[in-house]
Amino acid sequence: MYLLFYLVVRYYDSNRTPKHCRPRGAAERRGPISPESSSMGRFRLIFATGAATWLAATTVWAQSTQIQGRLVDEQGGAIPGVQVSAIDEEKGLVSREATSDAEGFFQLVALLRGRYTVRAELTGFKTVERRDLVLDPNQVLALGDLTLEVGAITETVNVQLEMPVVETATSQKSYTISDTQVRELSLNGRDFTSLLKTLPGVATNETGFLLRFNATTGFNVNGMRDSMNNVMLDGTPNTDTGANDGQYTQLSLDAVGEFKLQTSAYNAEFGRNPGALITSTTRSGGQQFRGTLYGFRRDGEWDAVPHDSLTGDKVPLDYNQVGGNVGGWVPIPGVSSAASKKLFFFFNHESTRADRPVESILEVVHPDLLAGDFRRLLRFNPDGTPETFAGTNLNVGTVFQPGTVVRDATNAIIGGVPYPNNIVPRSEWNRNAEGFLNVLNQIYGQTDISRAEGVPGTPELLRVPFDVVNEFRKDQEVLRVDYQASASTSMFFRMVLDSQREGQPRGIFSTQTFPVIPMFREKPGQSYSFNLYNVISPKVTNELIVGVTNLDQVVDKFDDVPAERYDRDLLGFALGDLYPVGAHGGPVNPYNKFPNFNCGPSCVFQPFPLTWRSEAPEIAITDNVTWQRGNHTYKTGIFFNMAFKAQQPSWNMGTFDFNPDEQNVNETNYGLANLLLGNYTTYQQSDGIYYGDFRYAGVEGYVQDTWRVRPRLTLDYGLRLSYLGPTYSTGQFLQNYFVPEAYDPSQAVDIFTGSGVLQSSIIPDSGNPFNGMVEEGSSGLPKGASRTRLISDHASASPGT
Repeated sequence: MYLLFYLVVRYYDSNRTPKHCRPRGAAERRGPISPESSSMGRFRLIFATGAATWLAATTVWAQSTQIQGRLVDEQGGAIPGVQVSAIDEEKGLVSREATSDAEGFFQLVALLRGRYTVRAELTGFKTVERRDLVLDPNQVLALGDLTLEVGAITETVNVQLEMPVVETATSQKSYTISDTQVRELSLNGRDFTSLLKTLPGVATNETGFLLRFNATTGFNVNGMRDSMNNVMLDGTPNTDTGANDGQYTQLSLDAVGEFKLQTSAYNAEFGRNPGALITSTTRSGGQQFRGTLYGFRRDGEWDAVPHDSLTGDKVPLDYNQVGGNVGGWVPIPGVSSAASKKLFFFFNHESTRADRPVESILEVVHPDLLAGDFRRLLRFNPDGTPETFAGTNLNVGTVFQPGTVVRDATNAIIGGVPYPNNIVPRSEWNRNAEGFLNVLNQIYGQTDISRAEGVPGTPELLRVPFDVVNEFRKDQEVLRVDYQASASTSMFFRMVLDSQREGQPRGIFSTQTFPVIPMFREKPGQSYSFNLYNVISPKVTNELIVGVTNLDQVVDKFDDVPAERYDRDLLGFALGDLYPVGAHGGPVNPYNKFPNFNCGPSCVFQPFPLTWRSEAPEIAITDNVTWQRGNHTYKTGIFFNMAFKAQQPSWNMGTFDFNPDEQNVNETNYGLANLLLGNYTTYQQSDGIYYGDFRYAGVEGYVQDTWRVRPRLTLDYGLRLSYLGPTYSTGQFLQNYFVPEAYDPSQAVDIFTGSGVLQSSIIPDSGNPFNGMVEEGSSGLPKGASRTRLISDHASASPGT
């Protein structure tokens, strides 16, 4: 449990507009736009439909914006009782209404991102309009003083103002990239991080073209860790918590309404964010039907040949992205009509197909070594004399006969019997050497070895030309539906569905020296959000956001990989698995894959477990209430979230370690020679595949006050309390923890202290290896082991999983 406190006091000028932003009157006649109204029955119907998403919701914070200002007469006196309206220019609707107070101050709250006209009307005065006001997410836009001139209400004064460069209504520091910039800037790879890197304080070491469409890492803001980057979509946090390195869904640039980067001075409302807050919004439909078809292409054939190319060929880069979107209003009898448009939609589909080279050369073991000839390992001085181990006449790079290597106290080799000519005869090879060599020799069937080059200073390796090309496939649908029930009530539902697949020839989450088992990772992500904004009374506003996010992942081999490349029986192995069947059913080694192995530089084949999968749904509800009372604007809210994580651990499908090790009494001083002879140091394999379910929940609340002490002084202060619950396991496999009170000395195990590979291991049947381990939720140990208490002097503990 954690309690986090935030207290912020700020000074800023909220009622004075810079001199260069003072109004310049330009009168024109225009008829008033009357606000529309709707019945509560229709509202309940729409709300009931949207409220169904409460059962599937996600982490959220407030998303709305507000406009504030002060209405004065031509002598500068405050004018109370003025009717002020915010009109959404895209939809042609009155979004919010307010009335100026005794000091002429007004606030139009709970507005969504967009372009607005502010209209002020009072009998006996000309109507004043302030047009083309662009609101960003979470923005507080201060208009300063708006002057009402004496005249008829049917006369309209259109005030032309420059947008302030600096927001004077808040001390929060942020930068915004507009929808026009998002769609029209030429970006390398059309990745949102390319936009963020144009902003002050954002730094990265990455260059070039990336296909990483959901990462939140790789760039740092104001020197903070990239794991502190927090991404929000339409007020819904879009960061996959736990890993904190990816988004559930990354919105297509052509569906983005705006990007905003907030870097410091958060209100208590946003106090949970440790680092940069990246907010993006989806586009919405308007009163006119509009659509776009687009396409982008990048082809390596249009590029020059790289200067370091071994083949003289161009880079096989191919990038294609096509899509389209449409938006407008929705006709529904009794709800939305041509004369009274209240229901709007926006839909975007985008498909991306790309192949990107990540390497053009690979370093592999020279064929001589695969034949048992290790003379290339021997090292010589510049004058041609052998380079020797210190204090001996043994040549560095010597391969020794098994069981003859002698080491001193520092593990340095001081003696041994070399193989004649550094060649390991085939007569001594292990019967499984054929299987391992059939894996290692696969590179020579995939490349033109005649173009290979030696590796300077390492003659036992070859540098071969090989274009390792990663594949990327993604399809995304975005749907948003807005409903403006009245000037006091609005809502929208948004859905993003991602279907993403990445293919990497050298493996996912791990690397094979060269492609043997190409692997893919599917990452279908979903994000749903329901946002409701309701003006309960002229002084009280409620904002509710609920939603759900999820990111599924699957890692497996390509379907079209021939079995001859990975099946241990077909490759010639004469060994099976330590655990052919897992402890809970099913194979530990799917597809009968050859054993993983590591025999030194350029001889590593430890692919990530095949058929691995995970799920990461999260739910949450946030509700914020704003109350305007005199010179105070109080805001309070509560936030609840719960994560339902499920994931397989990175189990071991079976791995041999052939690297030289002093604990291996039969080692030869070189990993590949150990492999040929079958002299491994360790072999490891998991006894089962355990799919774990994990949960964690959090509850947070805050209060804050924006107090206009006087026209040029505003204090903004607040308090936030957070309870971040522990992570705990549920389902079939539960987490175990070591509890000192449960440890029984009489059950202590004995440790093997001799030499060899068993050194420091537990001696079988010497005691209880799970002594002191307690399953969470039992014997007084709470879920998540957030605290412990004395259990008993002789508590028993079972192994568990």
